[in-house]
Amino acid sequence: MSISPAAEAAALALTILVHLIGAGVLVWAMLDGGEDGHRPGWRDWWPRDDDGTPPEGPEPPRGGGDTVPVLPDSSPAGVRLREPGRLADAKPRPPRRPAHVPGPEREPAQRTS
Repeated sequence: MSISPAAEAAALALTILVHLIGAGVLVWAMLDGGEDGHRPGWRDWWPRDDDGTPPEGPEPPRGGGDTVPVLPDSSPAGVRLREPGRLADAKPRPPRRPAHVPGPEREPAQRTS
């Protein structure tokens, strides 16, 4: 299937036209607005969502401060890491596994030829 020279020229002209329109919109967006410095944009098409009142403040913290945990199932840490000393000394080492009893010795297999 071959494309005629007129179709190629039309495709090139359309591509160049789309790029020129895009460049024009980009330049228009970068330039300043009118004398008041305000250029109408797409955000001005709809009314604003806010009614002028400030948003509500954050919720007060739950719990009773330093004495009561925030969650009922929470508890303080078992180890304080701010004190001097090694972290390895904070908890006892787990017990080692018992030594395995060696099994009976086996004889190597004989080659048969």
